[in-house]
Amino acid sequence: MYVVEPGLLVTADLPGLPAVGPAGLVPVRWPGGDRDSLLRAAAGHTALLVTANEPVDAALLRAAGDGLRVVGTYSTGVDHIDVAACERAEVRVVTAAGALAAAVAEHTIGLLLCSARRIVEADRFVRSGAAWRWEADAFLGAQLSGRRLGVLGLGDIGREVARRAQAFGMEVHALQRRPGVLPPGVTAHATLAGLMRVSDFLTIHVPLSPETERMVDRPMLAALPPGAVVVNTSRGRVVDQSALIELLDSGHLGGVALDVFEDEPYVPAELRSSPRTVLTPHIGSATVAARQSMTAAVLRRIGQALDG
Repeated sequence: MYVVEPGLLVTADLPGLPAVGPAGLVPVRWPGGDRDSLLRAAAGHTALLVTANEPVDAALLRAAGDGLRVVGTYSTGVDHIDVAACERAEVRVVTAAGALAAAVAEHTIGLLLCSARRIVEADRFVRSGAAWRWEADAFLGAQLSGRRLGVLGLGDIGREVARRAQAFGMEVHALQRRPGVLPPGVTAHATLAGLMRVSDFLTIHVPLSPETERMVDRPMLAALPPGAVVVNTSRGRVVDQSALIELLDSGHLGGVALDVFEDEPYVPAELRSSPRTVLTPHIGSATVAARQSMTAAVLRRIGQALDG
């Protein structure tokens, strides 16, 4: 037996998870296992709190039963959730949106710096024990100041990235996909191709959806200026990964910095072996403060959903 009374099933150890959750629900930790184990564990719960590793589909909703009222996800994206199935079952979906923007923006800037200044490559060289001395042309990289940053996606994270990039003296450009007020000093572009043509650096912050899957395809990547750097901290399938590798190998792209991949956790050998890549394992929001804030945010929204 996983539960004594209907409660809140949580599929991972989350920082800051309280002993008693919203509406008095006691969080019950799923110990992990295969998909059938999760289906059995979900039975009878009022709420589910999942990570992006657990798909929420019609089968899971049926297994939970008619008492399920809300699904919370420990992420901003909902590409792992069948939102239409939740709507049909009258189950609300809530996220941790907004709670991780600062952390992901900082990680994005870190990836920008590491790629532009060849920091990881230089670190590996020093650790190798190779003899070296200062030389004027050693590990020459790109300077952020005065360069153009294209921001694809101006939600909470994209706006935080734009603000930080401006502090580095970058000229910030963005695709204005929907009407709205742009952050101060940001130049708007009406088309993705127009944004690509001016982006010395491109950073991606759109959610994964049918509209955005492979949005950054080969023609779009080829439209970037020669030597451009691509940074992705959103979802791997927003970019055509094969085209990304091809244009990196050809030299058209100067560097690639990725926190997300097309088929996680698999990372192609071409990316792992290239000296012009910086790769991290989907840790954009991995700060103590952000993860605690995410827990609090999604629990608060679960409570609001239960309260109607």
